[in-house]
Amino acid sequence: MSDTIQYWINQNGIQTGPHTFIELQQMEITPAAYVWRAGMDDWKPITAIPELVSLYTHQAQAEAQPEATLSEPVADSHEPVAGLPEVPTGEPEVAPAPAFTPPTAQQAAAQQPAALPEEAMPQPECPPTNLVWAILSTILCCLPLGVVAIIYSTKVSQKYRQGDIKAAQHYSEVSAWWCIGTIIGGIVLSPFVSLIQMAIMG
Repeated sequence: MSDTIQYWINQNGIQTGPHTFIELQQMEITPAAYVWRAGMDDWKPITAIPELVSLYTHQAQAEAQPEATLSEPVADSHEPVAGLPEVPTGEPEVAPAPAFTPPTAQQAAAQQPAALPEEAMPQPECPPTNLVWAILSTILCCLPLGVVAIIYSTKVSQKYRQGDIKAAQHYSEVSAWWCIGTIIGGIVLSPFVSLIQMAIMG
């Protein structure tokens, strides 16, 4: 007997289900019960369902039906037992699934994982200091602008050690622009520097 088949039972006008065959074995079911399962057109007496005949005893069947005599024909076991409530018809009623209720803001917040403390969160890497470029541009290009680039470059690591990541990123960008400005300034001023040197030497 497959445990996947589900049955509805109507006994004394009370409908229950769905039940598996194993669950039905643990219930007190009489021959007066009606059964419905998927694939059946309508409710039928349990006595008309071959796989469920073993669910009740011969003693219960004898108590539910009048004793037959030799002069009287034996009643058809597939006929409904007299005195029962009205025979159920149609498919059994299935309780509707509960409507979905969205969680409240407090419930949604409770379901969110707790945020890690700041000290447990990994610290981002230090932004580039551009110190090497600042020194090279100072030596090779333009001394005054290069000095400013060096100053901003040293502030990057200083702010990073203090935990001010945003300020360190800001000084990293500023020092990069000063390095670029130093190189451009050196290119622009190099002809004038050459003229000045030639004038001094001449």
